[in-house]
Amino acid sequence: MLGLIVLVDSTRPETFRETNRIIDFFTAYRDAPYVIAANKQDHENAWSPDELRLALRLNSDVKILPCIATERETVKNVLLELLYVIMQRSSEE
Repeated sequence: MLGLIVLVDSTRPETFRETNRIIDFFTAYRDAPYVIAANKQDHENAWSPDELRLALRLNSDVKILPCIATERETVKNVLLELLYVIMQRSSEE
């Protein structure tokens, strides 16, 4: 595993605790870089990436990206950002 995308339904705060468990599980398995894709950003009740950062208690170095899973461009942006994070991590090693 070179990296991980964690897709979060930003309209369902009741699932945020499970998101942290998923992150903990995979990062315990391997210290791989990851990004958070804040899905459903087109919904009126969606939590913003900044609100998600607070709710998930994530450091500022973790990228949280707005996403609409049915829109190709936002999905591409998430994938590209993960690649950039992987490349940055590998250049630091």
